[in-house]
Amino acid sequence: MNAMNKKTIYGIAIAAAVVTISAASLFLGKAELHAEATKTETPVTVSAVTVEPTTIGSVVTAAGTLSSRNSSMLSGKVMGRVISLTAQEGDHVAEGKLLMKIDSGEITAQAIQAQAAYNNAKLQYDRIKGLFDAKASTHMEMDQATLGFESAQAGLKAAKAMESYTNITAPISGQVVEKRINLGEMALPGQPLIKIEDNKNLRLEVTVKEQEVLHIRPGQSVKVQIDAMPGKDLKGTVSQVIPASDIRSHSFVVKIDVPSQPGLITGMYGKAFFNIGKHEAILVPKNAIVQMSGIEGVYLVSPEGGAMFQMVQTGEEHGNDIEVTTGLKQGDRVISDKHLGRIEGKKVVLADNNRQADAVTQ
Repeated sequence: MNAMNKKTIYGIAIAAAVVTISAASLFLGKAELHAEATKTETPVTVSAVTVEPTTIGSVVTAAGTLSSRNSSMLSGKVMGRVISLTAQEGDHVAEGKLLMKIDSGEITAQAIQAQAAYNNAKLQYDRIKGLFDAKASTHMEMDQATLGFESAQAGLKAAKAMESYTNITAPISGQVVEKRINLGEMALPGQPLIKIEDNKNLRLEVTVKEQEVLHIRPGQSVKVQIDAMPGKDLKGTVSQVIPASDIRSHSFVVKIDVPSQPGLITGMYGKAFFNIGKHEAILVPKNAIVQMSGIEGVYLVSPEGGAMFQMVQTGEEHGNDIEVTTGLKQGDRVISDKHLGRIEGKKVVLADNNRQADAVTQ
């Protein structure tokens, strides 16, 4: 039995060795074939640009929201029930238009009483004036009549002013953006009722850092982009730089007048681009930027003639080019055309007969 077991064990060991040698031969054979295929792999034809520093304008970008240069929140001055309401959110109203009427019996009664007192004083004044001119009344009677008339006139004016508070009219032309009361409700003195904004005169309010605000002046032209209008540039003008800063963020508010455009309304988000000088920068075509596993980068032509991935950080766009802030240096050759799939490690040949491409220009 021992001899039989030994023979069996020897047989199994020899079979395992044969399998291992066969697998190794197969693997080595495949490796040789892969190496041979790599040697004969067709190079990828690419276009490339040589990195050179370029002088470009220094641009500061700031974000903010549109607001109206002229807005008005109408508040109640008297107490009473709303008996008429002609304004709703979204309505465009003209200056002087009646928006709301408040019923106040006490104020109405005071106005009627003041009108009656004025009429009576006017009749008395006219009667005494006629007698005085005919030398039939004294100076004292004339003075008393005059004083009574003037007092009644002032009382009527005050009563009319109070009565006018029951009529809420639009102080400016614009759009109703907020209504805080409904028909039949009670209005109270000081209560905000209706807000109107002039959407024809808009401004973008942005915040800039303290080291950047020194380069911004009123009257300066600014490029403005509104997110709701992609691809459209507006020409804004700096109207005001608020001299007080936010002590927590060390930022300043800059107000930019924006020309009227159909579709622009308050509350829209936008960006302002301030030109504050020039600086040296590295630009590459936007097509050269690739994403690899969420990492932004470019393909470089390595000294060995292969494609090599280089991680970069990008900045502002300039036409068809984009600024690269870190990751590239002068003399690097950047593959400037997009390729489907990943090409790192692959041999490349320049499309212009291996001639070094021109540097990127602004």
